[in-house]
Parts: sequence; structure tokens; C-alpha cells
Amino acid sequence: MLELLIPANAIEVIGNFLNAGGPVVVALLCSTFLMWLLITERGLYFLFGHRRLMGRAHDAWENREDRRSWEAYAYRERLISEVRIENQRHLNVIRALILITPLLGLLGTVTGMLEVFQVIVDTGASNARLMASGISRATIPTMTGLAVALTGVLSISYLDRKHTRSIAALSQDLKVEAGMGHGSRRRLSGSSLEAGEVDITPLLDIVFILLIFFIVTATFLDEIGIGINTPDETPPEELQRPPPSMILNVRNDGFVMVDDVRLADPRSVTPIVEAFRAENPQGVVMVSAARDAKVETTVLVLDQTRMAGVEPALTLQARR
Repeated sequence: MLELLIPANAIEVIGNFLNAGGPVVVALLCSTFLMWLLITERGLYFLFGHRRLMGRAHDAWENREDRRSWEAYAYRERLISEVRIENQRHLNVIRALILITPLLGLLGTVTGMLEVFQVIVDTGASNARLMASGISRATIPTMTGLAVALTGVLSISYLDRKHTRSIAALSQDLKVEAGMGHGSRRRLSGSSLEAGEVDITPLLDIVFILLIFFIVTATFLDEIGIGINTPDETPPEELQRPPPSMILNVRNDGFVMVDDVRLADPRSVTPIVEAFRAENPQGVVMVSAARDAKVETTVLVLDQTRMAGVEPALTLQARR
């Protein structure tokens, strides 16, 4: 805390506070400065200027000889009204500023919530790290507005109490003698009691802050889709050109015809396939078995082809 006494550190802290709270905090600080300027002026008045004003009113009444007529009563009320008007100077403005500060805090809460909702729209999830800026702009103005309003309420209560007591004391000092239907002990309080009002603005702030809390702590369900493997992009010329192929025809006599050109033993298929694959890495090997070929021979050819590192495609020959 002692570091804040250094001007450079204090300016940096204030700048960070304003950046975190947004432009609404700037308006709050301006209204706070004006409110406390008026409160300070009223405090100095009640400490110094008020006594002189009360003394002049008391001397003016004491110097008057007539204290029984209607004119004396009207003059007494004029003296009390002058003190009342001077006591209440700027008090209504202070009350208005006290009411404005929670409203500005509510405005900051709404703008912060808009930023939080925008983060949810952009990311599709409640990421607390991304929403931290919006949450700061929603909570800092509320905190500032409530703190300023609280200090303002205490100050205006003190000023109202000083005003009421001074008017009551002045009414007691300026006595009217009995006569013309006026009692000698009549007092003018000079102020009427106003009905108390409940400001619900802080309650609205609490509702919005709770809503932000639920948004941050909520877990959004991620929809799980079906993965689709799309084919790789292939040039059109490669799509039009079929890969080279080797056809191994398994005959019913137990031999294998390679591409209908040469006859081979089923047990010697492996080197034939290896030689074909060495020349054509992308080549395809097909095993075409006759319908009356022996199963053992067909399985042997398939195994020999797999031993060459190729997974063959098996087909059955049509009946002739």
C-alpha cells in the first residue's frame, strides 16, 4: 500500500483500474469528484459560514421591537427561510448524484455482459480467460457505484441532520410573543419528513452479476460429430489413367496363368509378384479363381501373394 504513495505507481494503478472498468468508470469518477466537491463545500459551510448566518438572523430578530404583530411573524419566517435556503443549497444536486452513481454502475454491468455474450458467440463456449475482460467491466463499475453511493448516503445524512438541527434551534431562539392568535412557543421545524424510498438499482446489479457467475461456471455441451475422411486431391490425369495390374488366374488343373500369358506353379507366385511390384509400386494384383478350381490352390496363391507384400483382390470367374 505504501507503494501507492509514489506518484508514478499511483498513476499506473489508476490507469489499470480505468482500463479494466471501461469508460463507465471514468463517468463514475467524474460524478464522484463533483459530488464530493459539493459535499466538501457544504461541510465547510456548516463549520464556518453557518454560525455567522445564524448569528445575523438572531441579531436581526433581537433588534426588532415588535414581536407580536403579523409583520413580526412574517419577518421571523423570512429569517428562518433564508437560513433554510442557504442550508439546503446543493443538497438536491448531491442527492441526484447519489442516485446516478448506482445507475452508472448498472450501465457498466450491462456493457460488460454484452462483451461476455460476444465472447460466447465468437468462441461457442464459456471460456473464463476470454471473458475476464467483460467480467471486469461488469463488476468494477458496480463496485465503484455502490461504494460512491454508500459514502454519499452517509454524507447527505450528516448534512440533513445538521440542517434540521439548525432550523430547529433557530426556531427556538426566534420567539414570538403571545398575541394575534400566535402562541409564544410555536416552532417552525422548517423541513417536512419525506417518505423513505428503496433504491432497487443495486438489486438489479446483483441479479446481473449472478447471471454472469452462472454463465462463467456453466459447461456447454460439445456436439460430437461423425468424422469423414475426404479423399486426397489428385490431378485429373492420374484419375483417368488406371494403375497397372497383374491377374493371376487359378485354373482347375492346379496351375496359375499369369496375365493369360505364361503358366506358373502356385508355389512360385511370390517372386513373380515381387518382380511386378518392383516395376510398378502402385500396381494391383488380382487373383481370379475358376469356379471349379481347388480351394487349396486358391488359398496357396493368396498366401504367396501376401508373402510378396501385396494384398490381392479375389474374384471368381464367370461360368462359360
